[in-house]
Amino acid sequence: MYRIEVIGSLKGLTWSSGHYVPDNEKCKNFHGHDYSIDVIIDSEEVEKSGMAIDFTIVKKSIKPVIEGMDHKFMVPETDIRQNSNPNFIDIYVEDNYRGTMSKNDIFVFPYPTDTAEFIAKYCYKEIFGRLLRIMHQFKLRVIIHEGPGNTAAYWEK
Repeated sequence: MYRIEVIGSLKGLTWSSGHYVPDNEKCKNFHGHDYSIDVIIDSEEVEKSGMAIDFTIVKKSIKPVIEGMDHKFMVPETDIRQNSNPNFIDIYVEDNYRGTMSKNDIFVFPYPTDTAEFIAKYCYKEIFGRLLRIMHQFKLRVIIHEGPGNTAAYWEK
């Protein structure tokens, strides 16, 4: 078995985003974090080149995923309501109005909340789909660092 690891904090694979976690007393308020991502790929095969996959290809698969979230406010799609102005959205958490933001300032998050765990799952799904076009037999693990010392990981068996 071969393992490839890309450590995001050492490779510039970082971003900053705002979010909220409604079911957490401290985190229910709007706030933000600096994030980084680590990606681990296990493969039983190497290519003719001797590599399981080129590190550059892995980084190119990660960058568009995290760039979509960078300097955006993550809002779960279930919390979005259309504002009367088509350039803005209203944020409702559990049917309570929380604010209005420009569509340009948000990242519509496809999970019920934007915890580090769900960010890891989102990144996993996006990166896996990109790598699947290049590799066939591999296992992927994604680790999200929410500031220094706090991590959440996602992988599938």
